[in-house]
Amino acid sequence: MKRERAFTLIELLLVITIIALLATLLVPAARNFADRGRDLKCQQNLRDLFVMLSTAATDNDNKYPRIEIDPQNPVHPGDPLAKSLLETIKPYGGTEKSLQCPADLSGPNWYAQKQTSYMWQPMSEDEPMNSVTIYGPRGAFPANLGRVRLLQDWDLVHGAAEPGMRKRMNVVYADGHVVAR
Repeated sequence: MKRERAFTLIELLLVITIIALLATLLVPAARNFADRGRDLKCQQNLRDLFVMLSTAATDNDNKYPRIEIDPQNPVHPGDPLAKSLLETIKPYGGTEKSLQCPADLSGPNWYAQKQTSYMWQPMSEDEPMNSVTIYGPRGAFPANLGRVRLLQDWDLVHGAAEPGMRKRMNVVYADGHVVAR
């Protein structure tokens, strides 16, 4: 008679322990992978917004448009040229989804309050898109486009999945590059 070999209790417990150990190692990695995906989607949104705003500037004599950051508290009251960020990008293919950062929707939800996850920097309004000028107490000087912020997250919503890490925000600059700061 042939006797079939079965798993012993020790072998079964060893396999279960190994699977549990692998699962505890993979869960944080999967969470970091999902967080990174949300960060990349947000950065892509900012790149797309940069392209749409650059196109809007091209249609506006190469000057950045006037955008109301918060229509409830307008920066340009009564100005017919000042529009919300959504109204500005709609003619160039922008939608409500273009203004939603996936990381913002899980944290402090600025989108629900402002209908955008991103904040426009008004100092670049009415400035030529290829030569933004900075005005200060010592006079006016041309700014390095790689240092002029156009849009950024409303709040620090990216990263910090691990204890001790600091949260960041994504920023798109006037030369088109996006950085997590």
